[in-house]
Amino acid sequence: MQHETIAQAPRAPVFWRRPIDPHHLRLAITVLAALGATYVVMCVKTLVAGEAMYGFADFHALWVSGVLAHDGDALINYDDVALHAEQVARGIDAHRFNPFPYPPTFLLLLSPLGALSLPWAFTAFMGASAALYLAAMTLGRVGDWRWWVGVAAAPAGGIALVSGQSGFLSGALAVGGLRLATRWPVLSGVCFGLLAFKPQLGLLIPVALAAAGLWRVILSAAATIVACVALSSLAFGWEIWPAWVHQMAAYAGGYDVALHLMPTIFAGARQAGAPEGAAMAVQAVATLIVAVVVWRAARGGLGEQAAALTLVGTFLATPHALNYDMPMMTAAIVGFIVARSDADEPMRLGETIVAALAFLCPFAILALHSRLTWLYWAPVALLFTVLARPDAWRRAAP
Repeated sequence: MQHETIAQAPRAPVFWRRPIDPHHLRLAITVLAALGATYVVMCVKTLVAGEAMYGFADFHALWVSGVLAHDGDALINYDDVALHAEQVARGIDAHRFNPFPYPPTFLLLLSPLGALSLPWAFTAFMGASAALYLAAMTLGRVGDWRWWVGVAAAPAGGIALVSGQSGFLSGALAVGGLRLATRWPVLSGVCFGLLAFKPQLGLLIPVALAAAGLWRVILSAAATIVACVALSSLAFGWEIWPAWVHQMAAYAGGYDVALHLMPTIFAGARQAGAPEGAAMAVQAVATLIVAVVVWRAARGGLGEQAAALTLVGTFLATPHALNYDMPMMTAAIVGFIVARSDADEPMRLGETIVAALAFLCPFAILALHSRLTWLYWAPVALLFTVLARPDAWRRAAP
């Protein structure tokens, strides 16, 4: 008796695995880029018009710190009462107070700006840091228009502008350091050493460098940090370091006022009602998991995947990062989209949704006005998970 074999029809993939038609993908990217670019333009308009507190935003306080350092009073930056008085005297609303938690090495950059008026100092700082960020993002990719569009349209750039903060600078140093690591290790180390002005954003960098065996980069970064410490000590006095350590101990418990702007797991747990100790325990577990993933990715070399995981994983590994720090994550998002668009297989629906959510995340944190704050880390975690999948990168064209 003969049995006929009935061929089974191939099962349709679940919806998030469905491939996106390239034409639809380009349309989606165009719409997303247009929305992002519109927001960036609005941020520039707000800055130019000087509307409300956004005239110079947080940079006003950074400028005051630069003035104090330039005038020989750098130590005041680590005395909260005296610093607040100086900020009010220089035009900051008395109901606002911006502490200066940065290490004294950051004052080496701010001190020359203290010799300028506030508008000129703001223009110099934001203009130079934005130019460095653009150079880092397009390094080796100048001819690829997709990187230029990504830089111009990313909401993270608008947030960095309108907040008057250091997101462009930290992004330039992190992205530039990772891209220079294999070809220019000494210069890469200099970038990472300078990034120590925000040490929480460099948490995963030693993990990635050690896993990839890039010891010259590590030595260069260490030498740069030592040099910056020595220079700042000579410029402002050795006593400024104990003052900073003492001030940081007090500042460590003052994160709650900014939790609604943080895309971190610690902030999400705190906003969900977890006690500080429990939130930090959850954060510690997440940090360990992320560090292991980055280590494993970088053991084969600090390629595109390992670099992207390092940048995105930063916001899952550190308890303290804000939405204006997220321009560095734009490099991972744009790099992933470029890699997938150059792949033999089209992007999947799930990948596209995750990339869009992560791209819009910095703006959403601001636009939601403290709603759903316990979920701000979710788009970052989803993106990290997608980036960690081997098949998301292996077909990318070189």
